[in-house]
Amino acid sequence: MTAQANYTSSDFHRIRHMYRSSTGITLGHHTKDLVYNRMSQRVQGTSAQNFSQYLDRLVVDSKNEWGAFTSALGSSPCCFFRDAAHFAMLKEYLQVLRTPGALLWSCAAGTGEEAYSMAMTAHDALGGDVRSMKILATDIDLSALAVAEDGVYPADRLRHLPQQYKEKYLVRLACREEAYQVVPEIRRMVSFLPCNLAAQEWVLKGKYDAIFCKEVFDHFDPATQQGLVGRMAGMLKPGGLLFMGETEPGLGGDQRFEHRGEKVFSLKPHFLGGAPQG
Repeated sequence: MTAQANYTSSDFHRIRHMYRSSTGITLGHHTKDLVYNRMSQRVQGTSAQNFSQYLDRLVVDSKNEWGAFTSALGSSPCCFFRDAAHFAMLKEYLQVLRTPGALLWSCAAGTGEEAYSMAMTAHDALGGDVRSMKILATDIDLSALAVAEDGVYPADRLRHLPQQYKEKYLVRLACREEAYQVVPEIRRMVSFLPCNLAAQEWVLKGKYDAIFCKEVFDHFDPATQQGLVGRMAGMLKPGGLLFMGETEPGLGGDQRFEHRGEKVFSLKPHFLGGAPQG
């Protein structure tokens, strides 16, 4: 059995180094507990006696376990409509915007629940007029994106999904035990692509009306966090919304953004491209 006492500072620094070597992402020093919470199941699942033994085995037998290692650190357990207030704000924003060609981004999409929640919200807000609406959903975890592409989920992932959305946007699969699939019209609204947020170049085009960047900043040190905020500011349209996770640092003092409440920030119109304009 693995206990917190078996997880040392040396283990944490080895994990940080190995994860950075694989993905280019530098986990912040403040993520020690987050790393423990995400990795402890992997350690136990491989019957290792402690973190050190697990990491030793990972170096030798990385082919079979390495994907699970990076997935555990890169993905967050998710469900539909997590943080319901965010989707209420997105719906109101899209109703005011009233453009069927809005462009949205879920930058840590994982297995797709957030992106599909965005698509359902947009479809509802615009009365189904989403012909040119596009939602880009990216993640570093290719196995998670494969799940997202299928759009099939067990019932426990739907616990926060409004009943009217469940009836309208999902279908029960007869061949599976309590499993549901997102309807084709909603799946067509979302494009899933691999993207490493720590990379120098992102394969993204255009200006976005809203970016969901939740459960992301906790992975990075403060300097990298500031860099990401700057890059995302440059990708938002004036007045565009940036959604952040509840436990993540806010943008207090960042003059580019106006706080809208609930860890939601809008890009001020005079900060086009993420930089002040005269």
